[in-house]
Amino acid sequence: MEKLFQITGPSFFVKRSFLQHWLLGVVMAALFLPWQVSAAWFEAQGQALVVNGDKEQARQKAIREALRQAMLFSGASVQSVQTLANGLLKNEQLTVTANAEVKNVELIDEVWRDDYVTVGVRADIFPKPSACEAAGFLKTIATTEFIIASPAQAQDGQIHELTAVIPRKLQAALASHTDAAAISQIADYPIDWRRQDLRRQAPALARQSRTQYVIAGTITDLSLVREPAPIFSFWKGEQTQRHFALNIALIDGVHGGTLMQQTYQTQAPWSFDRFADIDATGAHFWQSSYGETVLQTLQNITQDMAAKLACQPATGRVLEVAGNTLEVSIGRSHGLQVGDELFLYQTKQVHSPSGDTFLQYNVYPTRVTVKAAYAESATVEAKDDGILMNIQPNDFVAKR
Repeated sequence: MEKLFQITGPSFFVKRSFLQHWLLGVVMAALFLPWQVSAAWFEAQGQALVVNGDKEQARQKAIREALRQAMLFSGASVQSVQTLANGLLKNEQLTVTANAEVKNVELIDEVWRDDYVTVGVRADIFPKPSACEAAGFLKTIATTEFIIASPAQAQDGQIHELTAVIPRKLQAALASHTDAAAISQIADYPIDWRRQDLRRQAPALARQSRTQYVIAGTITDLSLVREPAPIFSFWKGEQTQRHFALNIALIDGVHGGTLMQQTYQTQAPWSFDRFADIDATGAHFWQSSYGETVLQTLQNITQDMAAKLACQPATGRVLEVAGNTLEVSIGRSHGLQVGDELFLYQTKQVHSPSGDTFLQYNVYPTRVTVKAAYAESATVEAKDDGILMNIQPNDFVAKR
């Protein structure tokens, strides 16, 4: 039997208010989703600001947002939304992972206000089971404050605070939009992750914070472009656009490898006076067109990271060794349960004759079983009365 889930909010709310109402809908409907095995119709709304009078671009952004909300609500992970062959959206496209299948999408509503548009879509979605066992394990992340590559670009508005604010906004976006990953620690100092000698210190940061991954972030563009008002409409004043670009690298804190590296770029109208000092922590900034656009970019980053981490194994370190019993650094908060089996492995660096360095993985022949699971750690023992030899603190365990 088909079911209809609505993800809606008042059309006069700006996008952030709509998302708050949408989250309430998620909580109410979540009780039904685990047992939903047949087709379900999902209705969702999306909103977008009209920038420089470009209504068609705003409409497309609103449709993409609505489709993204419907797919995330149904359990799918949206990679991109540009074209769709079925339904009424003949010129739109939807690409999703195998977590769900879209049978049909219809445009059911389109409302224009002075400076933004709200659209409603209805999608016929067939949920599919999770693609991997590791999808249920929380991946923990550490990061630092993000340096501003060109500090002079932050002078206009005095928004240097973004170096500390952006990673915290990213932390909040992850907490709101995914259960796959969480930033559990933000070091209160910036690191220039563009330097390879510092990037190699990512495993040390992960080890200190007992996290599995590290985000290396650099704000690479905060520049402004001011265009004087046209001669025949001088009363409009100059038009100012401000850029925002953030380079993100997701680093495996255990082995030091880079899982993902991408620069996210956007721009939006800058509505503040050129001589004003802006509070980059305040609601006035984040509710502006520029602030809303930056928040949307951070949400896109969280979706990409969640998709990248979903099927990665939950990995931890050996903390203590007592005979055939080990204390390890992953626990209930990472999805571990009593009775789970873990792999043990060690790593070492090997050098080729040409001087290249490689990381070698040595999987231990004996697996271990979780005997007690705590919030951030667990006690494990050798499986089937096996014997653990040569296991040391800082060796690794993994739940695959």
